[in-house]
Amino acid sequence: MAEVKKIRGVCGMCPDKCDIIATVEDGRLVKVEPDPDSPRGHVCPRGALSPKIVHSDKRVLHPLIRDGEKGSGKFRQATWEEAFDYVGERLRAVMDQYGPDAVASYFGGSAREDCNMRCLSFTRELGSVSGFSCSSTCNFSSNVLTPLSTMGVRTPDLLHDVDRCDIVFLWGKNPATDSGPLVYDRAIRRAKERGAKLIVIDPRGEVYQDLADWWVPVLPGSDGALAMAMLKIIIEEDRYDHHFVEQFTRGFEELRAYLATLTLEQCSSWCGVPVADIRALTDLFCSTEKIALVSYTGLEYQCSGVQNNRAMQTLWAITGKLDVEGGMRFAGDHFPTVPLGPKDPERKPAGYDRYPLFSRILGQGQFAEFPKAVLEGDPYPIRALILCACSPAVTYPNQAMWHEIYKKLDCLVVLERFMTEDAKYADVVLPATTLFENQSVIAIPGGKKMRNRIVEPQGETKCDVFIFQGIAQRLGIGDRFPKNDEELELWMVNGDRDYLAALKASPYGIVKKPCLDLRKYETGQLRADGVPGFPTPSGKFEISSVYLEECGYTGYPQYHDVRDVPGMDGAPGEYPFLLTTAARNNFRFSSFGANLPEIAKVYPTPTLDLSPEDAEKLGIREGDAVTVETRFGKKTYPARLCPMKSGAVHVPYGGGSSYMPPAWRDGNVNDICSFDYRDPLSGFLLFKSLPCKVYPGGTLPDENK
Repeated sequence: MAEVKKIRGVCGMCPDKCDIIATVEDGRLVKVEPDPDSPRGHVCPRGALSPKIVHSDKRVLHPLIRDGEKGSGKFRQATWEEAFDYVGERLRAVMDQYGPDAVASYFGGSAREDCNMRCLSFTRELGSVSGFSCSSTCNFSSNVLTPLSTMGVRTPDLLHDVDRCDIVFLWGKNPATDSGPLVYDRAIRRAKERGAKLIVIDPRGEVYQDLADWWVPVLPGSDGALAMAMLKIIIEEDRYDHHFVEQFTRGFEELRAYLATLTLEQCSSWCGVPVADIRALTDLFCSTEKIALVSYTGLEYQCSGVQNNRAMQTLWAITGKLDVEGGMRFAGDHFPTVPLGPKDPERKPAGYDRYPLFSRILGQGQFAEFPKAVLEGDPYPIRALILCACSPAVTYPNQAMWHEIYKKLDCLVVLERFMTEDAKYADVVLPATTLFENQSVIAIPGGKKMRNRIVEPQGETKCDVFIFQGIAQRLGIGDRFPKNDEELELWMVNGDRDYLAALKASPYGIVKKPCLDLRKYETGQLRADGVPGFPTPSGKFEISSVYLEECGYTGYPQYHDVRDVPGMDGAPGEYPFLLTTAARNNFRFSSFGANLPEIAKVYPTPTLDLSPEDAEKLGIREGDAVTVETRFGKKTYPARLCPMKSGAVHVPYGGGSSYMPPAWRDGNVNDICSFDYRDPLSGFLLFKSLPCKVYPGGTLPDENK
């Protein structure tokens, strides 16, 4: 008779830590269900496929060493000892010839598990400044640069008080398709049940189509123009909180002067929202303090992504919605002021000079500058790269360039669970466990908990941490990383055995209840020194940021429209549409998705989403082949007619791997995006705001090839 176990634990399909109950039969994962006793209990469609993915015959289960030309995808199976020796010899040779900075690492979104991310120190332990992460392309702009440069805290330190608000502003985010336990999705639905209004500001009308009281369709990349128009009305009509502005802000007059140079008609033409609607939206916004802002990465990938986000947070601050019930609250107290890193360090990572704000806060280089370091030796040569659970060839533009980069490297090491476009070019592929197979300690909101192993590592796979330890051992720094479960657990709690024992005795972890007192900036509870104000360099809410000014940028929010950027548009009217990409989907996570047959089966093809109005004008019907063309290339997709802002189209990302079915393999929307145009503050690429033209026709991928 089969041995069946029900195991309460944490989902291992992505690093977003939903609480689950796993059914394990004779050592195999057979079912994953949400834990009904946990508020973080959730299983997404991808999580429900976990058994097929963990036990997939497509998994890489043994170390592989290249046995053919780079890019041929030909490998031979090796032992761990041979693979570690091989990698150690290659990396040592690179360091001996070029110096330690020539060895780089990049950790992707799928590697964003706590123990894996601590391995970012690997290159630093080697003496290299070339440690990079997915912060170069996701999350860091909106969750760190924005709130840190206005309020002095990070987004995890904020509570968007949906449960007590009168109105929810959902701006550039769809909580229903988030990874993780859908906390805000549930809160929004509770808010609607008790009568709160829901305002959705997004190019896509499918975001809470069934719940929204008002969908405000904006053109992709233009959110800042709408925020500026609202600020202009509020300031010029004297509808702001004078006491707060006078006592607790920096840069208000500079912003007022800038807004005076704009007209509502100009802002309206940029964002596509009529002036009358902007005024009505502003009236609603000023009707109560109890408005919760739910926003995220939708605004990061724009010409002025950081400043657009800062303008939104300024709206909340100057109208009395900051640290009040139902508004934008601080989930904690006595925050220290985060210092900028050194202005001119002796050794700078790639991207430091071009993106000083990004690098001086994160302490890393901007990976968007990595290609130049490999192909041109600028600012220094990088000759070796370790990729951990990521696929730059899929998640960044210009895949042909990535192939060239990988061929030029002296050593490419890939830690992965499945073959990827990047692994195809690797010298060594090292098989990593899924998170279901790991034993570790993880962070959860307000505390920590155990991630207990649910199934044993498949084949010869190892936890990424132990893989880095094996490589480090060959380079003389093996003692810096744990080599077994016991050491890993202690490493994650900095050696505190008592705390570790307490965690093991707490199924849902140990969480510190945050301080939720109101208006802490008035009482001195917000700053570590107990002085009233904010934990910013000036002690104020920084409409004009000291950090930005020190790094050579304009300190206050300004809006720059993508259609005004030289090189992005053609002759007048040549590119009348705006393309946005990469809306979240419950089946994909970063580049992890269509390379798995189980996921490709339920989400068989990327589509071009457009409004019925635009489709009728263009003579396009549902399912027709339709081509989208930018200055950087063109792609053909099946049309999907859905609620969209007229003049806007959307295409999902995640394609571009040789290991995907043809529709996804050939449907990589990043191939028509650009590596050259970025937000100057964060270095984030403009994936969500590209001028384009759309027309019927084109050739769809042949599914038989």
